[in-house]
Amino acid sequence: MFKRILAIVIGMGMVIACAGISMGEPLTPQMCKQKVNEAAKLIEEKGTAVFPEMRDPKGKFIFGNGEGYVWVHNLDGVMVMHPIKASLEGKGLLDMRDVNGNYFFVTFNEVAEKHGAGWIPYLWPKPGEKDVSPKVSYVKLVKHGGVDYVVGSGMYDVKAEDIKKLFPNDVIQEK
Repeated sequence: MFKRILAIVIGMGMVIACAGISMGEPLTPQMCKQKVNEAAKLIEEKGTAVFPEMRDPKGKFIFGNGEGYVWVHNLDGVMVMHPIKASLEGKGLLDMRDVNGNYFFVTFNEVAEKHGAGWIPYLWPKPGEKDVSPKVSYVKLVKHGGVDYVVGSGMYDVKAEDIKKLFPNDVIQEK
């Protein structure tokens, strides 16, 4: 009898846990912008001391059912914090380009430096895929301790037209 009750309790716990995962909010451009702004504020206040919090897989900077996350690079194009691909940290990314030849990290920096924040559309493969999909990232310039950082987050299957409708006053870099 005890084993049967235990099995039922464990089974119910698994159902509840799985429901919690699937009940998360889907990733949206609004979420990307909000999380970038939250991260920028924290970095401005506390600097790199917030990076462990931003890397936390159960924290607030990995969101949208795990599809969204916030990264941080500097104006030299070096990734300083990436919660999903730690192997990118310390690497220069200014030479990274999409299939159309757009150097999107260069553009991230240009938009952040010139406007403070904005959206950059580009083409990039989704994780595990070879074909490219439309992607748009929101970036924001933040300063701490004399260092300039670019905080960003992006999502797939969103186009510049979608962003213009949602955020008509935001800068959207188009080539």
